[in-house]
Amino acid sequence: MRRIEPAYPDLFPITHVLRPGYLPGKKVALDPIKLGVVWEDAPVRVLPADSSVPREPVRAIVFARVVAQRTEVFTRFLERGGSALLVLDDLEVTPTDLGLPALGEESRVTMVLPILPYPLSDGLHFPEAWRTSLWGAVFGLFPFPGAAAEVERRVATLKKAGARFAVTAPLLLTPKDRHRILDGCEGTGVEDELENALFHADVSRGLHALERTVGIALHDVGMDPVVPCMVPAGQNGNAVRTAAVLRLWARRLDQCHEESSWGWRLRRAATALDRLPNDPAVLAMEDNLRIIPGFDPWVESFTRAVWFGGEPLDSAWRLWSGIDGGSGNGEHPPG
Repeated sequence: MRRIEPAYPDLFPITHVLRPGYLPGKKVALDPIKLGVVWEDAPVRVLPADSSVPREPVRAIVFARVVAQRTEVFTRFLERGGSALLVLDDLEVTPTDLGLPALGEESRVTMVLPILPYPLSDGLHFPEAWRTSLWGAVFGLFPFPGAAAEVERRVATLKKAGARFAVTAPLLLTPKDRHRILDGCEGTGVEDELENALFHADVSRGLHALERTVGIALHDVGMDPVVPCMVPAGQNGNAVRTAAVLRLWARRLDQCHEESSWGWRLRRAATALDRLPNDPAVLAMEDNLRIIPGFDPWVESFTRAVWFGGEPLDSAWRLWSGIDGGSGNGEHPPG
């Protein structure tokens, strides 16, 4: 395993990857680490001979096609207390193929289904072998024509299929990627719209609108908008989930307020929560949340609102979503 710096640390607070990361497959795939696409003809990646695993429990992202060939490394990682985000990059791989026992609610393995938008995907396919496990999805977002309606349909479909959470990852498409996408749609009748989306439209504004669309859709169906359960041994599940929600709202506040955002205060508090071995809700009941580094009065009030609703989260939700009224609490109380 090796240490990594993900392109979007608010989305995946991971520190390691089971080498070599993704392996090119039979169709284009999503790389959640670099937030890019992996084409079918990408260079072949060789499995390393080194099988070292961190001694302390860490958070790692692993890809099913790699784990299937390196089960002994993955097993050792779990035995040492690590928590894994398992990317289902091959739906034909089953838990048995990875040497995993029955995965219940307390498992330290969380499954995530990578989803690319049209025209990069050929539809939505579900992990039948993993349906009884805790799983969710990561949406690779790009403001293609019709993207908003597409993600709304997919959120509803995922909810019916049993997904517990979904997160959004803005795709970082290179110029080569964009030309390849456009060339692949030649003759489909959408070339003009697609060219405008890829080369002329304001991508940042389009991505912001899509994130908002997915966030509202997840709120409406009652799904988590974060990965809520990456809990290494020795850490508290409630603390980890709360930290994930605070990071999400740090990004949303940055989108709303830009330079004047207080999102950095939520990130600082989330970093402290990640290392907390105790339930922060117990500290809150004892009025001791402020002993956690970064928990100034505003952060404390925001965290309580994440758990129980109310201000200042309600105002933040109305500002970010553009929806007046309602609870504004898209994140359910941990527990």
